[in-house]
Amino acid sequence: MEIFGGPTVTAGGLVFCAGTRDELMRAFDADTGAELWSAKLPRAGTAPPSVYEVGGREFVVIAASGGGKIDGPTGDAWVAFALPAK
Repeated sequence: MEIFGGPTVTAGGLVFCAGTRDELMRAFDADTGAELWSAKLPRAGTAPPSVYEVGGREFVVIAASGGGKIDGPTGDAWVAFALPAK
């Protein structure tokens, strides 16, 4: 599937990708390539996700705007997900 935005890799070996026509954000295992998780975004996330840490916990955030790159609605939304606590 084509991706309109690059992947982001965490220190723990997760690869996050979005920007697909199905408007999903996915997490893959960096070693095996296995899909571990997915979530529907309000619109396509056509930029690489960002990873940040607060109080020892990692978060992944993406701008889900549709970006005009994929046929469908456009708009403004930031979507953040908390990774499981260590």
